[in-house]
Amino acid sequence: MARRTLPILKQLLHSSRGSSSDHLIARLGLSCLESKRTVTYMPRPGDGAPRAVTLVPGDGIGPLVTGAVEQVMEAMHAPVYFERYEVHGDMTKVPQEVIDSIRKNKVCLKGGLATPVGGGVSSLNVQLRKELDLYASLVNCFNLPGLPTRHENVDIVVIRENTEGEYSGLEHEVVPGVVESLKVILLIYVPFSFNFSFVPLISLFRLFS
Repeated sequence: MARRTLPILKQLLHSSRGSSSDHLIARLGLSCLESKRTVTYMPRPGDGAPRAVTLVPGDGIGPLVTGAVEQVMEAMHAPVYFERYEVHGDMTKVPQEVIDSIRKNKVCLKGGLATPVGGGVSSLNVQLRKELDLYASLVNCFNLPGLPTRHENVDIVVIRENTEGEYSGLEHEVVPGVVESLKVILLIYVPFSFNFSFVPLISLFRLFS
């Protein structure tokens, strides 16, 4: 939930439920948004041993972005270490050891992989999403305090289907100059996207109704 949403939510709760708002805020786990962070990282449950993170710098600005994250983690003394793999868009497929590393570590820091234009080359980004069933892309866009931007009061969340639709990759030229692209969505996968996108909101609305 975005940071600016909390004061509005508390105001609505106070006006409708009175003193029970603090209890509901605690139930939703939102009280942490009001307190200042006292540590520079979230400790790992268990023995506190450093956690392995799969690192794929990728192409283009990917190495610059992931390199900056590495510097931040080092400066924070975060209990993580990176398993680095070189994967590039001109490869025919993502190496199996990379997929195995991601499945083992559960966390991956990945830069974008370039997709060659033409020739029917499949995007390695899409290959990786399908292999790991990463069907939902979640992007939270909001303004940062003190940073002037063209648009103010931006606070939106975009959820995008990440493996089907245009990503089906079923395209062909019907006649010269006419290209057909099929957006295939399997019925069995529709509930996954719906549950990811709307079930948390429905539960929240029911709680306050």
